Amino acid sequence: MNAIRKNYDTILLILIYTLAFIGISVMFTASFHSSEREYGDAYYFLKRQFLWLIIGILVFVLVAQIDFRLWENLGLFLCLVSIVFLILVFVPGLGKSVGTYYGRNFNRWIGVGPFQIQPSEFSKITILIYLSSLFYKFSPDNGSDWKRLLYPSLIVVSMLLLIVLEPSFGTTMEIVFVIIAMIFLSGFSFKRLAAVGISILPLVYLLIEKVGYRRKRIEIWLDPYSYRFDEGHQLVSSYQAFQSGSWLGNDIGSGYSHRYLPYAHTDFIASTFVEDYGLIGFVIFTFAILFFIIRSFQLVERVENGFGFFLGAGIIVLLSIQFLMNLFVVTGLIPITGVSLPFFSYGGSSLITVFILCGILVNITRKENLEE
Repeated sequence: MNAIRKNYDTILLILIYTLAFIGISVMFTASFHSSEREYGDAYYFLKRQFLWLIIGILVFVLVAQIDFRLWENLGLFLCLVSIVFLILVFVPGLGKSVGTYYGRNFNRWIGVGPFQIQPSEFSKITILIYLSSLFYKFSPDNGSDWKRLLYPSLIVVSMLLLIVLEPSFGTTMEIVFVIIAMIFLSGFSFKRLAAVGISILPLVYLLIEKVGYRRKRIEIWLDPYSYRFDEGHQLVSSYQAFQSGSWLGNDIGSGYSHRYLPYAHTDFIASTFVEDYGLIGFVIFTFAILFFIIRSFQLVERVENGFGFFLGAGIIVLLSIQFLMNLFVVTGLIPITGVSLPFFSYGGSSLITVFILCGILVNITRKENLEE
């Protein structure tokens, strides 16, 4: 730990470790009922997530010591590797398919022994690195620069199509928001960017209207209580958890908590957090996330290296969008997207991805890379 403390921002390190260890404790309280009911072991999910946490911290420490400039020339190679893994999720025997209420199979994982890897999570890192290496040299007023983006655009679009086919619409939207943010940071005017955004709305509409399970999610979002005994149960249960938590939450050991949400330790873990710690706990939790994002932004805006600035800004945007999308879903502000809550939701691929992103961010914001 001393190896990464010398030239790195102490406050940022404390925030990352604090969120990580609070996350594992919240995941345990959210999962022990499901774990005991399904596996006869209240610590089943905790033991698996704790293993991923240890691996994630080790990866974080390693990545934090790798000079971020080394990633600049690896972007294309990493994207090609990601494409291969995104294809492998559809290969019988390697890919793991999960059925849904809507009669649709989700192909998001590759089975590796007792564990599963979700390539779409790691693809977010590779796309960030690849786009950062392109956009920090990009000038929107230079016509030849637009031509240089044609080949990279084909690579990124190919990855997005594979992720949509899994299907993982939430991850796709995360990446799209990051791309928009990077185009804006490169100097593209907001008005022109808004015009482009409006022009692709018909495509978004078709992706929702012509795909049954997405259209169903919109219907559930608009009237969850009509579907409360089947597909809308998770969202209605989230509302009940928020109501049950009140201001100060429930006694975790009483057995009163977690009466509502099935699989509460995954995407809806924020709801169980409110059920346990109440609205006051939720406000403190939200401020902790905001402090992490604001502190990261304060450091990144002082980074002298162009590639480092774009990569750091992209990481902040990606994590911010992931936090917001998850919290908006559990409170019913947007339809269910399947986006996990960073540091908190159960899942090894998601947790390690977050630690890799944080490791890169910590390296970018080393004191020697900042303007004094």
